Amino acid sequence: MVFPASAYADIRLISSTFALVKVILVIIPLLVLQQYDTSSQLLFTSPDVSPLLNYVLSRLLVWDTVFFIQIAQRGYVFEQEWAFGWLWTGTIRVVADWAVLPLLTTLYPPLAEGELDDLGNHVGSIYGYAIAAVIIAHVGHYLAVLTLYVTSGKIEQYIRSRSYNVTKLQKNTPHSVFPVVSALLYIISPGGIFMSAGYAETLFGFFSFLGIYFRESEQHILAGLAFFVCCGLRGNGVLWGIIFLDDLFEAARVRNWKKSIVVIIGGSLVGIGFLSGQVYAYFRYCPGREWCNNTIPLIYGYVQSHYWNNGFLKYWRTWQIPNFFFAFPTWFLFYRSYQKYRSIPRLRPYVIIEMSMFVMSLFMWHVQIITRVGTCMPLVYWYVAEKIFADAPEEEGVLVENRWSLKGLVRRAKEDFRRHEGLWAVRYMVTWIGVQAVLYASFIPPA
Repeated sequence: MVFPASAYADIRLISSTFALVKVILVIIPLLVLQQYDTSSQLLFTSPDVSPLLNYVLSRLLVWDTVFFIQIAQRGYVFEQEWAFGWLWTGTIRVVADWAVLPLLTTLYPPLAEGELDDLGNHVGSIYGYAIAAVIIAHVGHYLAVLTLYVTSGKIEQYIRSRSYNVTKLQKNTPHSVFPVVSALLYIISPGGIFMSAGYAETLFGFFSFLGIYFRESEQHILAGLAFFVCCGLRGNGVLWGIIFLDDLFEAARVRNWKKSIVVIIGGSLVGIGFLSGQVYAYFRYCPGREWCNNTIPLIYGYVQSHYWNNGFLKYWRTWQIPNFFFAFPTWFLFYRSYQKYRSIPRLRPYVIIEMSMFVMSLFMWHVQIITRVGTCMPLVYWYVAEKIFADAPEEEGVLVENRWSLKGLVRRAKEDFRRHEGLWAVRYMVTWIGVQAVLYASFIPPA
């Protein structure tokens, strides 16, 4: 993946914006003084390190991150921990053991000499895994932004061929701004604080966009390798296999047998990526557990249902209504991008995957997680980027009678949204990630 000379100004803009947003998102949780849950505070209490380090980590690493760093430190101990991707916790462990812990124990020698837990790990080593998780999340997000920038440039030909005549993006423009706007939008993705606080979403996004880039370059085996990694990071990475099914159908339809074989190999890598952890868990726990006798004995589905209450309509409870409101804007962007791109053959598999996530998040998952899990869907950023350039000027608005009546206000709001949908999407993202950072650090949903 090589950047053209004309791209370096874009990369400077992307990098400076990325740094600014990250600084703000890290500062916001530090201003939150009270937490509903104090699990992270119990982990980071060592008197051998700076009190500031204890405070920062206890605010940034809450919710599922506590599981991630403990699994990285001591491996999988409890069955319910298999809800989390083995490659994510493994990556944290490798980075911590090889880079972070040696430096950290040099700065704070007592961390390498303190008490041991029941598994023989130094209790203080949890700091190394925590810092590694934060570093990987930031690096992964930056790499994902750059990869989306390049991938958007490759996909633009399919989008602009249908839209250039109604947007400000002229088809003969020597240097399009569509890729850089798409990348900037991913910086303020609704994933927000989760893209900084040690979750797998950023690394998952990077390999997702990398796989799409390889697919658009007709390098299906490399795409399969990228999506293989996705499956190790998150279970829903298996959805990327839909791309290979679609490409296989097209290749078989035109009787391109050489391409068909390559697509099958790439798609098989996705399946292997998903099943590898499942097979390991089967031989570790079976027989002896109830899920071992299932027709398809996969620990992932059992753990998600039994321990995390995932399943059809399980989340449809009156007390979960606020979480549905949190998820609605992301669902709305999914639906709008589906409307826009469903008729473009090249984008068809991405549309199918996006709508599959929409349906599963609505009926099967904890609905609010779509704000972070859905960050890997590039159609949203392409759609908003297009809408920004397609916004109608003020003079094209409709004069609303009785503008200060309730009906008039509603009509004005609808008219303003119609003319400035892209701008409203950006306003939502910026506002949401700030509010989300406060909720996250307070240990209040969504998470």
